[in-house]
Amino acid sequence: MRFRRFNIGEQEGFSLVELLMTASITMSMAAVAFHLFHNGEQVFRDQAIIVEMQQTARLLASQISDDIRIAGQSVPTGLTDIVLPGSGASRLNVRAGFTATESTVTSSLPLPVAIATSLTVGVESTAGLSINRQAFLWTETDWARVTMESVSGSAQTVRIRPSIVSRTPLSFTPAPSISTDEAVAVYHDASLQVVRRTTATNTSDPNNPAWAPANELATNVTELKFRYYDGAGTLLATDDVVELQGMKSIEAKVTVRASGTLSTGLRPTYSLSVKVTPRNVALR
Repeated sequence: MRFRRFNIGEQEGFSLVELLMTASITMSMAAVAFHLFHNGEQVFRDQAIIVEMQQTARLLASQISDDIRIAGQSVPTGLTDIVLPGSGASRLNVRAGFTATESTVTSSLPLPVAIATSLTVGVESTAGLSINRQAFLWTETDWARVTMESVSGSAQTVRIRPSIVSRTPLSFTPAPSISTDEAVAVYHDASLQVVRRTTATNTSDPNNPAWAPANELATNVTELKFRYYDGAGTLLATDDVVELQGMKSIEAKVTVRASGTLSTGLRPTYSLSVKVTPRNVALR
């Protein structure tokens, strides 16, 4: 058997310099890859923050637009105080039947109505009607604001006590509708930079409805501004309740701040304005 001599000095390998150069190149490539990955992650995060900010503004503007559109819903056409006291540049209080509770009176006609004189009327449906709540008894030409003293689902009747009438004496010849008097409010809490929405089904005092606990619509809102216009497009004074009775359209401007700081160190804002005509007010 023959053995082949193998000299250690004849081995092929890498020198220390080559190993150091290889390691340096590898680390450089890894650093470049990490830098690109990190930059991509920052860009993705920045875009997510910006999209969230813009989407928040759009959703908030959409919700406010919906509330403006239903202003005057289920409210007699003869009433002009759709914008309620307390409204201003950063708060909007409006009469709006947000539950759309409405029924037709089935009592025999004509139906005489007098202030402070209780009467019982038949209705097609008592769904949504409840005692101690305010309601409107109305047609296209006449109306009465009433308090519901009792509601009978089995008899399909409601006992009402009128408090205000459109004219005296008042007698309904066409069958009137009965609808609940409700209100909606949207306002800006500047201290917390949030926008809240609340509703009221107790409007015994129209100047101070019994508002329910408010829901939070959006956060990081730096500005919510309302502007009120008449039919000619003239800007109305926000602190004049009488002047606001001529309101025909409302402009809402929202400004939302990004929820976090971008990689540039900035925290941008996004503003959006919508001008809406309440569909029910437009018909008056």
